[in-house]
Amino acid sequence: MTDKPQTTRQNILAIAEGATYQIIFVDTPGFLRPRYKLQQTMAACVDRAVGEDADLILLLVDASAPDLPAHADLFKKISAAFCPVYLVLTKTDLVKDKTALPALEAQLKEALPRIEKVFKVCAPRASGVEELKAATAAAMPVSPAYFPPGQWTDRWERFYAAEFIREQIFKLYHKEIPYSTQVEIEKFTENLGDKNYIRAIIHVERDSQKPILIGKGGSAIATLRERAQKRIAEFLGRPYRLELQVVVTPDWRNNTEMLEKFGYIERDESPRGL
Repeated sequence: MTDKPQTTRQNILAIAEGATYQIIFVDTPGFLRPRYKLQQTMAACVDRAVGEDADLILLLVDASAPDLPAHADLFKKISAAFCPVYLVLTKTDLVKDKTALPALEAQLKEALPRIEKVFKVCAPRASGVEELKAATAAAMPVSPAYFPPGQWTDRWERFYAAEFIREQIFKLYHKEIPYSTQVEIEKFTENLGDKNYIRAIIHVERDSQKPILIGKGGSAIATLRERAQKRIAEFLGRPYRLELQVVVTPDWRNNTEMLEKFGYIERDESPRGL
């Protein structure tokens, strides 16, 4: 979790369950106009979630800073979907002029007539959350559960280890540096008590970015390692020793082979001739 936009790069499933329901939330990358191949894969994630996978679309709009013209293309994609659309206005506590909320709601309904319900949410206060949760559960089709009870995501622990390292990069560094980095887990050993160990490679695109990540005398990467190691231990519920290495991988965001390696593009396993 960071305060910077466009940090999610892949669709991530979060599974909520109750006595009578299982809801699979698909957290997609933010909608954008792609400038390089990585962003093309991010845009494809949104297309896939909206066009193929969804039984319900929750359109989250920051009520404190809406930018409706920038979302015109997204509204077109959602308009072509076959499932209901609920509008969720977030950060409503930051809107001081309460007359602005009805006006924003009216604008969004005009831009996207398929909106069926509107929810106003303030997450820190949990305001409106239960109402949204109940309405989401009620909108789900009758179906057997897709996942076993107790499972809460489709991702492996090493994926989240990489994400927590990347999270701290976004919090500690500025401008283009966080967006130019990719974290690759090279080694992940567990269930060894004090010997639990993770070795991760941080890929950057340019030679000039490597010393910025490392810092003078290694001070910056030491802070990164310490903070990421703590977050990983808190999340996984056991201590880990974390080792970080910075590697320059030129223009990896436009390199199809590297994007396949990092899991953004499915590898083509079909035969390539005799």
